[in-house]
Amino acid sequence: MPATSASRDQIAERIAAVFIQRGYEGATLAQLSQATGLGRASLYHHFPGGKAEMAADLLRRCATELQHRAFRHLSRKQKPERRLARFIDGFVDYCQDGTRACLIAVLAQGSATEAHGEAIARQYGDWLGDLIRTFEAIGMKPKRARREAERLMSELYGALLMSQILADPGVFTRTVKRLHKSWP
Repeated sequence: MPATSASRDQIAERIAAVFIQRGYEGATLAQLSQATGLGRASLYHHFPGGKAEMAADLLRRCATELQHRAFRHLSRKQKPERRLARFIDGFVDYCQDGTRACLIAVLAQGSATEAHGEAIARQYGDWLGDLIRTFEAIGMKPKRARREAERLMSELYGALLMSQILADPGVFTRTVKRLHKSWP
């Protein structure tokens, strides 16, 4: 597809792929330009703030997608165990069964945190709060609910990272299977 006909969403997807592959620091404008099929001037036309603006745009998109696929289930009017199961399933869907890295996690590392770390921490703090409230609805006391929420997020992201490192999505799949058994 010629670059001139690429939609903003397609451009964002191509930029995201470079950030996931190279990291924020490693993604050069030349690589971003090549991936999108846009010249540097056109990239700056779409993103006058350069890489920082690209990352901010991608973070908003990813947060919206992750909210839609996973975290929204935590506020539904269902049994808390069902909400947790649907949240986990939504996270699995977002990560494409452990084959897709979470761009938010990629951008939460290195120099991208200077510009975006606060927004990422705030978003994850909100999501962690949703998980804590869900565990409290199961009947856990606040301290235990916090520990369980942190453990759940750590296990999901840890398994996702290990799947990427080992090029074995089975690590993620086995973790998810075990997590589903945690809350009947």
